[in-house]
Amino acid sequence: MPALGGFELVAALRADPRTAQVPVLLLSARAGPEAAVAGLDAGAEDYLIKPFSAADLLARVRGNLQLASMRSHHARWRAALISSLQDAFFVMDDTGAVIEINEAFTEVLGFGPEALPYYPPYPWWPGSDAYPEAHHRTDGAFAQLVAQNRGKVVAPFIHRDGHLLWAAATFSELHDRETGRRLVVGTLRDVTAEHYAGQREAALAAMGILLSRADSVEGAVGGAIRELQKLWRARRVLAVSWNGPALASTGPPDLVSTGPPVQWLDLPDGQRDAIAGLRDQPLLQPTDYDPAAAGIALDYPDGLLALWIELDAAIPFTAEDRSLLAVLCGYLAQALRRIYASDQQRETALALQRAFLGPAMLPPGFAACYEPAAAPLEIGGDWYDVVELPDGRIGIVVGDCVGHALQSATVMGQLRSACRAVLLQETSPAQTLAAMDRFAAVIPGGMCSTVFCGILDPRTGHLIYSSAGHPPGIVAQPDGRTELLDQGRSAALAVRPGTLRRDAESTLRPRATLMLYTDGLVERRRRGLDAGIAQAAATLVAGNSVPVPDLATQIMAGLAPPGGYEDDVALLLYRYPGPLELTFPADLDQFAPVRASLRQWLSRCDLSVRAAQDVLVAAGEACANAFEHGSAGAGQQIALTAAVTATDLYLTVSDSGRWKDSVPVPGRYRGHGIPLMRALMSQVTITTTDGGTTVHMRLRIAP
Repeated sequence: MPALGGFELVAALRADPRTAQVPVLLLSARAGPEAAVAGLDAGAEDYLIKPFSAADLLARVRGNLQLASMRSHHARWRAALISSLQDAFFVMDDTGAVIEINEAFTEVLGFGPEALPYYPPYPWWPGSDAYPEAHHRTDGAFAQLVAQNRGKVVAPFIHRDGHLLWAAATFSELHDRETGRRLVVGTLRDVTAEHYAGQREAALAAMGILLSRADSVEGAVGGAIRELQKLWRARRVLAVSWNGPALASTGPPDLVSTGPPVQWLDLPDGQRDAIAGLRDQPLLQPTDYDPAAAGIALDYPDGLLALWIELDAAIPFTAEDRSLLAVLCGYLAQALRRIYASDQQRETALALQRAFLGPAMLPPGFAACYEPAAAPLEIGGDWYDVVELPDGRIGIVVGDCVGHALQSATVMGQLRSACRAVLLQETSPAQTLAAMDRFAAVIPGGMCSTVFCGILDPRTGHLIYSSAGHPPGIVAQPDGRTELLDQGRSAALAVRPGTLRRDAESTLRPRATLMLYTDGLVERRRRGLDAGIAQAAATLVAGNSVPVPDLATQIMAGLAPPGGYEDDVALLLYRYPGPLELTFPADLDQFAPVRASLRQWLSRCDLSVRAAQDVLVAAGEACANAFEHGSAGAGQQIALTAAVTATDLYLTVSDSGRWKDSVPVPGRYRGHGIPLMRALMSQVTITTTDGGTTVHMRLRIAP
């Protein structure tokens, strides 16, 4: 060849794929072993030194042709064998480069032999930004492949078209016989279907467990959409429900999301239309949408539920996925019907249970808390009751049956009803307990029940009481002192039939707080009962300036042991005097009787004459403003509420109209009402809305 020596010609033949496998016999006049080695290194199969005989040349040619034929046959056989493999095949050298693959490899990952060799990081590795978890797992699989001489790994890969798949790689180490270099030979098998099938089986089990444990419709829906998001690696799952008349209305439906809270109107118009369109689709029939999304409609208690799954575009949503979604939503629909029916039964049961405890609405000044020891019941063996008597007095009862849970709750219900019936006969507390003795003696489980029974006059604070083996009531005075109602005590019910029971009396001072309770509030293991009562008294005093409803919650939380109450607890509070609540027409003729009622109530609060007068003036100004600026007109109402604690008096005046500016009248002094209220009271807050104006006032009571 022109400009080419023999060695250069051999190198050129070997570099051309068309002649790379052609046997080359190099004929040269250069003798010596160095020349022969150089020729063989250049790629010649043999090296013949001139001069040579024809027989020698023919023998060399024949031998090399036979050897080349054998090599070609072996290469074709090897290629056919590798090509026939159903699994993807690859060879990796000691640098980590993939130097050989078969057609199945291209079918699995989409990358062909034209770009060989492939160096790490390979183009089929998941990116660390888009797929951080998959990238980490693939990186670990590669490290295992490099470090071990044989093994099997399962890892995620990215197909050339961009979708994510899972493959199982089986590999073994070997060494090249000619070069001694380490090679790794392995196969890949696409296990995407098996991988997701396993995940989906796990999801079915998880969904079943979740739905079996759900105790509310909202909890079941919220848990289900989180499971769907994990199963399909979705960006977000929305649950949209139309209930009752809203099913056919144009108003916004209820929406729950696995991501940040979102409102129906926050969604794009196209997405809202697509989700709303699911109402017209057959139930439990998944529908695909572009871009990657799937939706399905299913039965919902008293309406319809649509689930919208925002899919990852890299993960195909196959026919198997649609079938699985339909199955899962079928389970969900059944669970929602079951939970809804259970909720209805539970609400009915809870309503009946709460009816055992006493009235839901308590008279002004009272607050109560109840906590049963046995779940899921909301009642136990303890109870409280407040009975408004015909003469204006109020019967107050707190009782405790032996034990807790359902058996003691049934006893409690009977005793509470009997006690209420006896009190309504206008008997004294002692007479009531005597009648209860006879009743408890014939009720299985009624013996040894303890009861504190009292009759309170809310106009004077006078209290008559009697106790059947019950912990003493506690009175917190406004100055911080406490008093135990430990007189009029006798044995528990039915323990000593015929025992004479006695009444005791006490009068609540203005702004004092009465607390009745059951032993579960104060009794603890390895602690005396007196210590528990002292702690309860201190907690009551600490809440002297807290409104009664908040104080009840504060006491329950403050006295609760670290692990929660181990026994039923009933707590009843009363602060004297109870709040004054008046609602009257927006009529100037009503102001005088309202002022008289407020003056009478203030006389029970033990205020100074100056403080009482300040409250009367401030209340009058607030009512005048409500009449003139807000509620004047037919049918309008004004509401006045006054309440007191040991340290503060709270006054609220509200109207039901919109604020109207008054018309100035020459010669009349106007516009001083609000400044006057602010001057007389410690704090004044005015809130105006479309529904009316409310004036909140607070007066700090001097010690």
